[in-house]
Amino acid sequence: MKYCVYCGNPLKSTDKYCIICGKPVLRDIQKPKAAQKPKDLIKEKVREIKGEEPSTEIEIEEYPVEEVEIEEKVEKKKKVKKGEVKVEKPLPFEVKEQMILYIEYNDMQLNKKLLVEKLKEIQKSLEDPRYDVDQEFKKSINVKIEAIRTLINELKQNEIEVKQKMVEPFIVQRIKDDIDKRIFQLKNLTKEFKLHKINKETFESLRDKYKQEKIDFENEREDLISGMKLWIKELKMEKSDIKAERNLNKGRFSAKEIEEEDYKEKDKEFEVKLKKIDVKITTLEDLIK
Repeated sequence: MKYCVYCGNPLKSTDKYCIICGKPVLRDIQKPKAAQKPKDLIKEKVREIKGEEPSTEIEIEEYPVEEVEIEEKVEKKKKVKKGEVKVEKPLPFEVKEQMILYIEYNDMQLNKKLLVEKLKEIQKSLEDPRYDVDQEFKKSINVKIEAIRTLINELKQNEIEVKQKMVEPFIVQRIKDDIDKRIFQLKNLTKEFKLHKINKETFESLRDKYKQEKIDFENEREDLISGMKLWIKELKMEKSDIKAERNLNKGRFSAKEIEEEDYKEKDKEFEVKLKKIDVKITTLEDLIK
């Protein structure tokens, strides 16, 4: 039932004028537009400058991934209360095993490099005049060269065996790929819903599923990285101890407590130890990226 907006008299749908006050019946009165948001105003202004028609798109409720991420951050803050100490989870055995394989493989690369340097150093003796006249000297040099070449070949074979056991990419990187996949699925899901390709019930069900999987992957990755960072911290402390010992050795040489030959031999050992520990640290740092 319609009513005259001037006198309140009941009107028929066919009436063009009110039979009481005689005024015309108002039709198709538009509802006042909702106030535009600043972003909408900016978009309309851009369209106006470009000479485009005003937007006539139907507004559809959106579920942006950014909103999901904000919710997750709030949940994480709730979980970690003020003054609460986070308990570090031990790394799973299979993860430790893979970490050791990666470290072992990179350590082999370093050993191979050191052996090649050693081989080049010994090969200089081939130019020594004694090599052609002194059979014992010649035999000694040949044995050393052959021994180093044998070690290099063994390392190459071991490299192949270790490489076959390594799972690539490393689990932390695989989980990162899974997280990225869920983020894509959430964005694509919102897009499908906006285009009315899926209904709201299906959308909400899948959205909640992808959100939870994303959170689970993030928690798993965070726990693994936390455990690996703890190992890196321990390795850096070990590195500091080796540096301190190396400086002590240098001090003993300066104080003439040890001979130069002993000092150089010991210093070389410290150098190799530092290189090996650097390989471990670098390997682990690369694995958590």
